[in-house]
Amino acid sequence: MTWQLTPYTVPLVLATLLGIAGAVVTWRHRSGPVETWGAIVQVSVGLWALLTVCTVSSVPLELKLFWFRSFLVVPPLLTVSTLCFVIHFTGRGDWLTRPRLVALFLFPVATLVLVATNHVHGYMFVDPRVAHGSISLLEYDLQWGTYAVFGLSYALVVVHSTMLSLKILRSRNVYRRISFVIIVATVGSTSMTLFSLAEVSPAPPHFMLLPLAYLAFGTLLIVGTSSITVARKVPVDRVLAVLSLQRGTVVPLARDFVVEAVDNGIIVFDRNDRVVDVNSTAKRLAGGGRPVGKHVTALVPSEIVLRAGDLEAVLDGTEPVRELREELWIRLDDRERCYDVRVSALGDDDDDPVGHVALIHDITEQKRREDQLRAREQELELQTEQLEYQNERLDRFAGIVSHDLRNPLNVAQGYLETMVSEIEDTDADDGPADVTVSVEHLEQIDRSHDRMGDIIEDALALARQGKAITETEAVDLSAVAEDAWANVETRNATLELGDDWSVVADRDRLLNVFENLFRNSLEHGTPGETEDGRASPTVRVGRLADGTGFYVEDDGPGIPDDRKESVLEEGYTTATDGTGFGLAIVRDVTRAHGWSIAVTDAADGGARFEISGVDGSDVDDPALPPLGRRSAE
Repeated sequence: MTWQLTPYTVPLVLATLLGIAGAVVTWRHRSGPVETWGAIVQVSVGLWALLTVCTVSSVPLELKLFWFRSFLVVPPLLTVSTLCFVIHFTGRGDWLTRPRLVALFLFPVATLVLVATNHVHGYMFVDPRVAHGSISLLEYDLQWGTYAVFGLSYALVVVHSTMLSLKILRSRNVYRRISFVIIVATVGSTSMTLFSLAEVSPAPPHFMLLPLAYLAFGTLLIVGTSSITVARKVPVDRVLAVLSLQRGTVVPLARDFVVEAVDNGIIVFDRNDRVVDVNSTAKRLAGGGRPVGKHVTALVPSEIVLRAGDLEAVLDGTEPVRELREELWIRLDDRERCYDVRVSALGDDDDDPVGHVALIHDITEQKRREDQLRAREQELELQTEQLEYQNERLDRFAGIVSHDLRNPLNVAQGYLETMVSEIEDTDADDGPADVTVSVEHLEQIDRSHDRMGDIIEDALALARQGKAITETEAVDLSAVAEDAWANVETRNATLELGDDWSVVADRDRLLNVFENLFRNSLEHGTPGETEDGRASPTVRVGRLADGTGFYVEDDGPGIPDDRKESVLEEGYTTATDGTGFGLAIVRDVTRAHGWSIAVTDAADGGARFEISGVDGSDVDDPALPPLGRRSAE
């Protein structure tokens, strides 16, 4: 008979399956070296149980020796893999370089060599034999080599247990509890080998007690590390308080309370840029979830990040977590939120920190108030500019009244004095008689009065057009142009309109812009000739090529380059009866809208006025009249 069923076969098989299940679960949830080494640890435990059940359940001595020799390599393999897992778990992964990893694995390799050559030197065990009873058991005498292997294994257990203990003392919340579960499971399971090594185990030899104990400790380990809910219920703080005899626990408890209650979000990263601790405020700012254990690249989805500055390279994994301060704008629940993120290094060595801590503060309301304050400041600046501009206009108006009115007033006064002088001369020579009044003199006086009226009317219009625009609406540019065309004396001129376009403007003042531009084109343009000899100037209105505004142009002689800037100044005119205020009114209205105006040449050489900075869009309203070519004829 080759195999036998023992009371230990089923429990050991269950321990084997538990180790395999733990490895599969850990491997499927892997996101880095921590989970990878965790899976190797579970495989090692499962291998321990498998080789033990094969040793116990086999019957021939040669078969039992084969399985037992294979088993002796597993303890150092389990110890080294557990140490590598703890190194990464505690954030010291940078220490585990390739040469050091090779040095660690020389331990199980050397054990393998000793076991394979044991029949030559007998350093591991001697006198193997089978004791027959109700079941057949392998017996042997352990030698110094086996004790040395387990002694070195225990030394490595002390090292990784110390790392885990420091992790427990320095961590908070879930990570502290997970560390506690790991140290209880590893130390508890490993301590079982002491009984087997001392040959005082209640179970037979072959170090069977560890896989049997793993049924309990392994279940605790798998459930406690994979379920955050279970981990939260581990009473680690109570255990630590009992172990410390209630001394020195006030400071950590107070620190935990402050960290949880502070308004700032706090996230602690290890050397591998994984979250090892987070307070409730940070989880709330991040929208909930379970960030502990996640890499920094998994904290904030890239699709919700609006602006991150230097932090963007950290969030996408291009750069490691480092000291910085940046504003992070994200979109949550269809709202933009802004966070002030300050990352600082942890540890005394600035060149090799043990981790980083990120302080996160929601400054959305602060930014909103800053924007409101900035808008208010801009509004006040605009109002100040408007007041200064109005004062300027008052000064200009006073200058117009005192200067420009003086000439027509003097002309009227001169003709009036001439008429009075002629009347007085007639009375002196002939005595009282009928007085003949010169019609030419009266016409000159009338023209002077009309001229003064025009100056006063245009000056008032200029003063009014310089006021700020307070109410705007979306208006059809072509419709306003057509209305303005109907308001001016166009005679037989032609208006050509471009595509439909809607702009945001004060309609009445935009109407005044078109009226003055049309008058300028019709009064100063040099038109062509129709078949019957009548003038037929053409004025075109259209959208600028870049879509930022509109233009008004004619087919006249244009404006000389040296006069393009001065034509927009008040008082500039080339007509003897002009006031020079029309284009100045256009300039002031465009400025009041926040637009800009430029004087240039049309494609056919005429004058072209381009108004840019206009907020506009296409007109889609089918009720609007079709636009095209409109003639005054």
